[in-house]
Amino acid sequence: MISGAAIVSDKQLGDVLLLQPCGDYLAEKTGKSTALFVRDVFKPMIDLMPGCAWGPEGEKKFSEVWSTSWSSRAVWQALRLRSPNRRLIVNKSRHLRWWYRLVFHEIRLEPPSAEYWARYFWRIVSGQPAEAFIAPRLNLPPPEWCHPALPMGGFILINPTAAWQRKFWGVEQWAELITRLFNEDPLVTLVIAGGSSEREIAHCAAIVESAGVPVVNLAGQTSLKQYLHLLAGATLVVCIDGAASHLAQAFQVPTVTVFGPTHEGKWHWPTSRHIALAARNYNESQSYGPASGVPVYAMWEAVCAARMP
Repeated sequence: MISGAAIVSDKQLGDVLLLQPCGDYLAEKTGKSTALFVRDVFKPMIDLMPGCAWGPEGEKKFSEVWSTSWSSRAVWQALRLRSPNRRLIVNKSRHLRWWYRLVFHEIRLEPPSAEYWARYFWRIVSGQPAEAFIAPRLNLPPPEWCHPALPMGGFILINPTAAWQRKFWGVEQWAELITRLFNEDPLVTLVIAGGSSEREIAHCAAIVESAGVPVVNLAGQTSLKQYLHLLAGATLVVCIDGAASHLAQAFQVPTVTVFGPTHEGKWHWPTSRHIALAARNYNESQSYGPASGVPVYAMWEAVCAARMP
């Protein structure tokens, strides 16, 4: 009987979601859900990823194991999984340590480019042409994951924080955008969410105070299950580069994402309803810089475009 495949990663939440196309491909190949070995707190998201399953609860012998992370921690995790085919994907030779070749049967060194990371990994794992790629998807979370303070009915979700503060858009810029959304439709429900760090909570609070219009502030108050339910239930998500952008798009929710110091092509899959605005497109040198380089008028135009049926 053919064993299933496994994927190992020690990356952040959004990075792990980008492995869903790989997991789906391997599941079709083996006939079994692909086991993901990632951070324990990510289990609720793994449970929603088509073709994927929570690795620690299943078998420990696999037809093939792929590590998409090159840290020592990820490599040791791959070593603990029994398989005749352990493979490592690495984008720069400087990430390799001499003993990695004792762990992996094959090391794929694929130089980085401006390619979307989800397609980069899928293309290497599947060997399929880039044109056949399908962006990451998530199944809808169950109703019981809903946050008790979330109002009934449709709402627009603002997610202005991420792990890196240099990705933040300006407080006054967010406030102006939120005010315009409210003035356009005073009956609209606006919700703001963000991480649990003091910096992120303070950033969200400052935005709400500056906007001066009704906003449900859930910053730092959601579990991962509640956060996933929040993103899946929104009619529109407006956010900065981070997990919220990846998750909302995977739920097929219209999304507008602001990019500053990172390359939008690597972290965003563009569609007519999933729009990226990069700060480098709003300065003469076209150089990466603070997300605040994206003007409010551009955000408003993108929001209007994303909301079109």
